[in-house]
Amino acid sequence: MSYNLPLQITIPTPDEIPKGFGPNSTGKRGGNLRVRCTDAEYDLIQKEAADLGISLAMFTRWCAVHVAMKIKQYRDDAASKTVGEENNANSTEAGRRV
Repeated sequence: MSYNLPLQITIPTPDEIPKGFGPNSTGKRGGNLRVRCTDAEYDLIQKEAADLGISLAMFTRWCAVHVAMKIKQYRDDAASKTVGEENNANSTEAGRRV
């Protein structure tokens, strides 16, 4: 499916994500994500995370997860609008044929 991405995404200010237990645990079952960035980007993220009182990993996880959720929500909303528009057009067309 083709759709246009939003020009801007707004997420809450990064904060601690509560420790999960069982299937929500990031311990043995969690995925390990590695991100490459420049030294300047690393320093910027590290400083902002420290200013918020959270770790670099928590800051990065929060931002990545929240942006991904917003993009998924946007895509799902775009898909439901497209489906609804197609259904309305088809039902109108069917009504005209009768």
